[in-house]
Amino acid sequence: MTAIGLFGGTFDPVHFGHLRLATELAEAFHLDQVLFLPAGLPYHRGRSAHATNEQRLTMLKLATGRDARFDVDPRELEREGNTYTYDTLAEIRKERGPDVPLIFLVGSDTFAKIDTWHRWTELFDLAHFAIAIRADDTQWSSKGPGAFPKEAWPRITLNLRELAAPAGKIMTFAMTPLAISSTAIRALAGERASIRYLTPDPVVEYIRSHDLYARSRDRQDEGAPAATR
Repeated sequence: MTAIGLFGGTFDPVHFGHLRLATELAEAFHLDQVLFLPAGLPYHRGRSAHATNEQRLTMLKLATGRDARFDVDPRELEREGNTYTYDTLAEIRKERGPDVPLIFLVGSDTFAKIDTWHRWTELFDLAHFAIAIRADDTQWSSKGPGAFPKEAWPRITLNLRELAAPAGKIMTFAMTPLAISSTAIRALAGERASIRYLTPDPVVEYIRSHDLYARSRDRQDEGAPAATR
């Protein structure tokens, strides 16, 4: 049964680094589908998103529309209150059934803090975790699994075939490091500088035509509430 990749993030805005990472996830794990899951209330920034939910969703659709493997799932944007990965995975598991392998993408730095997430030990009952390691991360070889909570170590596998099960395993894969960030794109857009070749042209045009990420917008967002994983 074909596995489904799940890629959560703020995507504020989506850029080529996100799209390349989703492509490498699909290729590494032989996926026919990767669902982008834009976060409703991003827990990691301590503030609300700069663009609105609708704007971030629109930009994601513009960026992913030409790749048949990619789709956008807006459920976290539609959920009121804090965004918990457990709730999202539980909903998707219920919809997809008990046998479909789900592979949740996360970066190594984020996964190192997974023991702070809501109901984190139960997440492995719902999905596998694919940990993206930067190909130029010279520190990773020394940290290895030791960077993860020790409770997660028994779930680490080097055997891709084990991901044919519905959930429960952890596997790392190398990602291409691209020096592109949403923060940098917002800063450039705020200065009316070019952001072409950092994000797909339809997203560039959308940001320009809607005058997103103006300096005034950033200041207005200071102090917005945080959410939790």
